[in-house]
Amino acid sequence: MMHAPQSAVGLPRRMRHLEVDHRGYPVIATVDRSTEGVDFGAVSERRKLVLAAFDWCAVCGMPFADEPRRQSVYDNGPLPSALTSGEAPVHEVCALYAAQVCPYLFSPRSRLGDDMRKGTVRDPVMRFAGFRSTSAVTARESQLQPGVHTLHFEHRGQADEFSYRSPEEIRDRFADVLAREKDLPVSDPEGALIRPFSRLDEGGEVTGAALVAGAAFAKDVFAMPGLEPFRGKHHLTVAGLMLKGTEEEIREFSDGSQDEAFGAVGPWVLERTGQFPLALQRWRARGQGMVRRPAPPPPPGPGRTVAKNAPCPCGSGRKARRCHPSGLAG
Repeated sequence: MMHAPQSAVGLPRRMRHLEVDHRGYPVIATVDRSTEGVDFGAVSERRKLVLAAFDWCAVCGMPFADEPRRQSVYDNGPLPSALTSGEAPVHEVCALYAAQVCPYLFSPRSRLGDDMRKGTVRDPVMRFAGFRSTSAVTARESQLQPGVHTLHFEHRGQADEFSYRSPEEIRDRFADVLAREKDLPVSDPEGALIRPFSRLDEGGEVTGAALVAGAAFAKDVFAMPGLEPFRGKHHLTVAGLMLKGTEEEIREFSDGSQDEAFGAVGPWVLERTGQFPLALQRWRARGQGMVRRPAPPPPPGPGRTVAKNAPCPCGSGRKARRCHPSGLAG
């Protein structure tokens, strides 16, 4: 359960679109949910995949834009040049908010309550490092569950960091960051993906959209928990269209979709061409070797639309197969 009523702590503007549970707490982006209830201790791997593909915050589910992303660090030593974590990154204002309402982040005596880590005590000092980019996201086999893969995020370009023992130590920082909070740039296609993703009844539609945007090409992606319903050829086939299809083909697919997220992912891919999040860029680059490029239509002219032994239309009097064997330019 959460530590304090949501009304006791200022809510960042970027979190106001989130639905709330029966107690009034915002349901953060990374946790599993349904209309029957929310388990704040259950992190969803399929939702982490969406966050990685579209480069969204694990708390508010909004884009990072040009803001640093914060990652919790469970080590007191110097930060490496590249930090890898099994947790998805968050905005600074979202991290500071969570530190005041989440019991595990709030109190140094808190213990985790999920089945896999039950009894784990929070580190006395909580440390959050800021990075300029998430350079890669990979599915790795879990040390706790052999055969099950979980996502790990690699960050580069350290910006700064902050740490605390109790929330009192960061309240001034939170007030300052909250006062300077900026509205995040969200295009119409991205907004059409964020809206269903934040609903309590989101049944995986946006996960499917992330897969066809390119996440389906990530190695071992379908070995992750929650991805079982997405196995098969359909998402890979559509991902191939989003990777190598023409703009007309992509728009035609999106316009014909009855699913809100699938209808938005094509326009999102088209507007982001050349500027995809780094993790998605890597997945799509891997997909280049997995997707067969469609054969071009035969050009008009002899050797193609004209029988090979027919007179060449160029007027030479020779047979088409000897005169213009590769076709005649229109």
